[in-house]
Amino acid sequence: MTSAAAQGEQEPAAETAVGNSPFHVGQFHFEVERALALFEDGHHDEAVRKASQRFINRVQGWVNRPDLDGVALINKVFSSDAPLLIFNDRSTPIERDEHDGYRFLAVGLASALRNVVTHYDDYGLDQEAAWEWLVFISAMHRRLDQAEQVTEHSA
Repeated sequence: MTSAAAQGEQEPAAETAVGNSPFHVGQFHFEVERALALFEDGHHDEAVRKASQRFINRVQGWVNRPDLDGVALINKVFSSDAPLLIFNDRSTPIERDEHDGYRFLAVGLASALRNVVTHYDDYGLDQEAAWEWLVFISAMHRRLDQAEQVTEHSA
């Protein structure tokens, strides 16, 4: 099994604060930091779209499935029966619940965030809501860093 962190995808982060939030830029996953200039310029919907699209792109690229996107991609990659990426060994009921829970969160990221802000010209996220979604997306990117690819030996 290989993890994203083992593939050297981490980058150093800046340590400046954005807005009035106690959360600092350096605390965001670097994939989300790429969207912060949009956020700072008031393009809240676009910042959330870009950060969530980066999550989908990372999953798609990691498993080399350009034929799948969005919810279909997430459900295939993190399926209960034959996942391509796993968050843990899935050997206990709690581990299977955790794996399924992260799959459901990722489905929500793809469906409720990426799709909605992509297909509405002006969805209208305010600064606070966008900031909270960026924190969530950052957490999902960090969890993806810890995922492992299923190989024939680890299946």
